[in-house]
Amino acid sequence: MAQVAQFSRNIRKRGRQVVNSASRAVRSSAKGALRGVIDATPVDTGEARSNWRVGVGAAPTAVIEPYSRYPKGSKANGAGRGERANAGAAYSVGASRIDSVRGVSGVGLKTAIFIVNNTRQIGFLNAGSSSQAPGGFIQAAFSGARESLRGFRLFDR
Repeated sequence: MAQVAQFSRNIRKRGRQVVNSASRAVRSSAKGALRGVIDATPVDTGEARSNWRVGVGAAPTAVIEPYSRYPKGSKANGAGRGERANAGAAYSVGASRIDSVRGVSGVGLKTAIFIVNNTRQIGFLNAGSSSQAPGGFIQAAFSGARESLRGFRLFDR
């Protein structure tokens, strides 16, 4: 009977490890996707880059002001895609939201993580309207995040 009890404890422990590891993988992949779309977003005034927003349970719908506004046509005062003020702020806020998501014991993540950009120009930018980024940069960033999960291990031995 002691072997049955030990087996049961081991199975419960392994189950918790799988749930916790899967939750970490989802959060890590979401942060990778967020970093990817932020860094790939072309910059002029900073609005598009600042508006990569994370929602937990529901998608954000508002458009916010840039964290650091640049004059129209300035390409972020010459920094363009290398602009870091809005990128750093958008990532910090979004990653904090992603890190707040916790799994449910025995179930895992039950809350959806949304990464959205509601600016009116994001579709044009993703279609390749800017020389700073190729068309399809959003899909490429999310594909890269998905690929990061390929080698993920659910638990360490």
